Amino acid sequence: MPKKLGLIINPVAGIGGAVALKGSDGADVQAEALARGAVKKAGIKAGQALEQLMPLAGELEVYAGAGEMGAALAASMGFKVTVLQGAGQGGVFTSAADTEAVARQLAVLPVDVLLFAGGDGTARNICAAVPAGLPVVGVPAGVKIHSGVYATSPFAAGKAAYAALNGAVELHDAEVMDIDEAEYRAGRLQARLYGYLSVPSIRGVMQNPKAASHHQAGDVSGLCHEIEERISEANDPAVCYIFGAGSTVMAVMRHLGLEGSLLGVDVVQNGKFLVKDATEADLLAISAKHPCRLIITAIGGQGHIFGRGNQQLSPAVIRQIGPERIWVVAAAAKIYSLADQRLFVDTGDEALNSQLRGYRKVIVGYQETLVCQVM
Repeated sequence: MPKKLGLIINPVAGIGGAVALKGSDGADVQAEALARGAVKKAGIKAGQALEQLMPLAGELEVYAGAGEMGAALAASMGFKVTVLQGAGQGGVFTSAADTEAVARQLAVLPVDVLLFAGGDGTARNICAAVPAGLPVVGVPAGVKIHSGVYATSPFAAGKAAYAALNGAVELHDAEVMDIDEAEYRAGRLQARLYGYLSVPSIRGVMQNPKAASHHQAGDVSGLCHEIEERISEANDPAVCYIFGAGSTVMAVMRHLGLEGSLLGVDVVQNGKFLVKDATEADLLAISAKHPCRLIITAIGGQGHIFGRGNQQLSPAVIRQIGPERIWVVAAAAKIYSLADQRLFVDTGDEALNSQLRGYRKVIVGYQETLVCQVM
């Protein structure tokens, strides 16, 4: 009997990330992102997940929204596709209502597994439309991905969907979280629980929900002094220091007497800001002219160092800076709270991901590092 896969792609998911808009909710934000030169990548990431399902192509029926919502991609890859009508066909951008309309149709069919590509807003729409117990796998394609319904990467999402289609996994209820993007752009992070979706229980494949940072000031004091000393010892005014997003990196900047953008990427040269809240284009231009050093942290609870909330740090930017010129900083408590102390990369470029994987030293204190496996 044919297996039924539901497919939903939010075509504009993540479109605001590389251009420093910190989200993609709303047609006005999406239009601004395109005006700044943003590129739609959700379909590409969904394709990477679907590639993992090619062995099932002969026995798989894909049910998807029209056009960019999934049908066009699945058909182009050779899958048998049934187009669900009434969503994804009008206007320049698809909406939350389009996502919910397709999800409701998939729930009624029902499909064996629902694979969707998007961010937390998309997960929230799915959660409002499908019943508990329907196996769901999220392909991470958004800017903010706090929810636990997503795989660690598009490739991992495909593997999770493959296992679920074969009935080879147990399910658990995972949190669907979302934040207020207006508050987020103002530098205030307010996450809210919207419900749960049933996802495959596969360790290291499905990500954990983002955890808030609760470390005390003393937990990061040592690593702040370590970064200060490293910069001082380098004593090179030509070097640009690129500070990634997150409270740990913000603590380092404040220790250096700099008030950065908590949820953006900042560039400092010779003790002064070169650019605050930089876009991918800014970072490419700067790293083409100057030697750079990148300082980033891991997301609490998840362990991602790339691909979650810092899409400005694109594969092109990382390559231009040089993977060997990255300092990862984190409170030791944050690292020990991660499963097996593992870190993750999801840059969207599998060749670069492979280059970044392996074992990396994480600065956790003054002259103190932990060696973590990067997956």
